[in-house]
Amino acid sequence: MEAEELEVLAKYPFLTRSREYVGSLNLSFEDIVKHPIYSASLDMGRKRVIDCIDKSFKPETGDRLTSELTILSYPVARMLAHSIGKAAALKYAAGEAEASYKLLKNEDGKVVGEISEDLDLKRGEGMMPLIEYTKYAAGLSRSNPKWKLVNRVVDHGKVEVGEGDMRALLREAIKYRVMESPDLNRIPEDVKKVAKNLKSVLSGSTERFEIEYLEDNALPPCMKGMISAMENGVASHQGMFILATFLNNLGLKKEDILGVFARSPKYDEEKAAYQLEFVTGEKGGTEYTCPTCATIKSYGLCKADCPVKHPLQYYRQHARRKPKVKKRKRK
Repeated sequence: MEAEELEVLAKYPFLTRSREYVGSLNLSFEDIVKHPIYSASLDMGRKRVIDCIDKSFKPETGDRLTSELTILSYPVARMLAHSIGKAAALKYAAGEAEASYKLLKNEDGKVVGEISEDLDLKRGEGMMPLIEYTKYAAGLSRSNPKWKLVNRVVDHGKVEVGEGDMRALLREAIKYRVMESPDLNRIPEDVKKVAKNLKSVLSGSTERFEIEYLEDNALPPCMKGMISAMENGVASHQGMFILATFLNNLGLKKEDILGVFARSPKYDEEKAAYQLEFVTGEKGGTEYTCPTCATIKSYGLCKADCPVKHPLQYYRQHARRKPKVKKRKRK
């Protein structure tokens, strides 16, 4: 499949073509969570649920692997959200639909037409069948009276729908599709564990680590590599972001995190402080979590085959002063 086509599927993973593409990989959920590269989609799926509920989700595209992981993170996210409960699934579906709605505003008619056809949303000569219209406009009419049938042109079982209205109805149709319950009878244990943690995060109670100072000797090889690259002025944006999430999740104070980044010859305190506020959730409202080893490996930033699944786990095992664990409320 061409990279451009993969990007479309990454942006709109609810499409039938996307489901067919995932099926063509011949991988079960058990295979995906154990895959050396695709297992990164589990962490991405978890983050996807949080971002969708917070109405801040944006699908990642760019290269082929990123698009593939984004596509795979969608069925993972659906399974996680639905396994938590109906309320979480509904909020998640609304967030997915909202993200697609924002993207659709900039798409040409061909893409919008393909998505409409895939969702079986018919609009011929500016008219839509009454049954379809009432199904998807029901939610919209609660907040805006213009969607009520009494305020629409209805003729021979069809309702007049403008071009702008079509995108809003598509958003509702997307939400309906995302809300379709996946098969929850065979959930891999790794997915169950992530779902349990995610439920705790969404309920507002989760664990947070705190440390008084950073022990460089306890850092996992990947983080040492990122710091070394930063000190030499060659760190990637992805590496800097992951390092920031790691240090923040450890519970290192903001000024101490900035102290680590100050080792870079390209250090700009004002810019670094501003970017750190996004990582910690001070700006935007979403606190980003440090990715798993599988995700870091997929970015080509893993330096050794450590016997752990997460960088924070490595630090806790090697630190002389064990990080304190405190309960916190979700922002």
